[in-house]
Amino acid sequence: MPSPEADALESARRADLPTPPAPAGALALLATAQLLIGLDYSIVYVALPVIDTALGFSAESLQWVVSAYAVFFAGLLLVCGRLVDTFGARGVFLGAAGVLAAASLGAGLCAGSAQLIVFRALQGAGAAALAPATLSLLTQIFPPGPRQTRALTVWSTTGAAGLAVGVLGGGVLTQLTSWRWIFLAVAVVAAAMAVAGLRLPRPVRPGAFRADLSLGRALLATAAVLLVVLWLTRVTGGGWGRPAEYLPPAVAAVCAAGFVRLDRRSGNPMVPRALLRRRPFVVACAAAALFMASFGAEFYVVTLLMHDVHHYSALMAGVAFLPLAATAPLGSAVTGRLTRTFGALPTLVAGFAIGAAGVALLLPMTSGGPYALTVLPGLVVSGVGQGIAYTAAYGLGTSVLDEQQGVGSALITTVQYFGGSVGLAVLVSVMGETPSGASARAGIALLAAVALAAVVVLPVAHRKH
Repeated sequence: MPSPEADALESARRADLPTPPAPAGALALLATAQLLIGLDYSIVYVALPVIDTALGFSAESLQWVVSAYAVFFAGLLLVCGRLVDTFGARGVFLGAAGVLAAASLGAGLCAGSAQLIVFRALQGAGAAALAPATLSLLTQIFPPGPRQTRALTVWSTTGAAGLAVGVLGGGVLTQLTSWRWIFLAVAVVAAAMAVAGLRLPRPVRPGAFRADLSLGRALLATAAVLLVVLWLTRVTGGGWGRPAEYLPPAVAAVCAAGFVRLDRRSGNPMVPRALLRRRPFVVACAAAALFMASFGAEFYVVTLLMHDVHHYSALMAGVAFLPLAATAPLGSAVTGRLTRTFGALPTLVAGFAIGAAGVALLLPMTSGGPYALTVLPGLVVSGVGQGIAYTAAYGLGTSVLDEQQGVGSALITTVQYFGGSVGLAVLVSVMGETPSGASARAGIALLAAVALAAVVVLPVAHRKH
């Protein structure tokens, strides 16, 4: 029987610990974090013309307001997934929220274009740590079963809506206040998340999967992704023909080869070979890449057409995306029922097919015309498809993850944003910097074709893997 002294010590220890939040409160916090990751990527789109005027960007450097976030987000995800599995999701979540808050504050107060690009890169680094931590915490707080399925649906819904909500919020804040508030608002939310995160439960057993960080391999993997994404964001227009532009991918290939060699020889690989042998996980990674290459790049071309062809203000452009922001959660909400009825893979394929039809419906907007006829139908249909595809992809991939939730979720999100970088680079090379007419139609057709490719590729990959 425990002694009174032992009972007193245990009571004192428990009193020093933060009170764990109710499951609903924890889910709200983690869903907010997931929303913020996508939102912070897209919130700058409709504000780019205003930012350009205020800080004096060159034509080539303006794209880095978007690209700096994506480059560092994709490049650091693997390292951060390793951090989650090694040190625990709660600590990484708190640190990531703090970094994101500080970087967003710096972006909102910056005085020059170079400063803004640096702070956008730091925002991407903070988001890279936040992404695997949120999914890992979700699976810890909600055990496998119906409750975890419902929690994952909510989490995925906010993620699917993040890109659209970012465009909407960016337009509203830019028009009604200042472009600086698109960053300052993120700083406020991230700081609040850090405070609320103090009440998240500490792990009962510190690190079921604990291994060294293997910084050498981590740096090689990060350098490879950073160099490739850097190259893809630079070789637009006539850049493909300059020999010097091929140095970054050549160095990236060397880094990647070194990483693969060292990782295969390691007893604790950063990319566990067991994950690569799991068919649903590999299909989910492919789906995530194709999702961002098609639907992620859709925001870029639609925003430019709204500004250049339809002559929308920042506020009008942001509000114009509202139907997509509303229908993406609807698509995500029905994904669970569709999966139970038809299966995970057919639901995923259906999401891409619906999304591809929605993108194709945007073709008339390249010639102007009424919003209700040329823009609205495409946004509504593609929003439903995006919600279904995003939720189904993450549900399929995470269904086979065990104690390596951090590195598994990081791999899915890494290929998602890597695919987005590839898609955006190819899109810009097809359309040019100011799309209109035939070039804009070619760009939209390309995005629809990428989404349709997923309809064919994913079932084949599932059968052959």
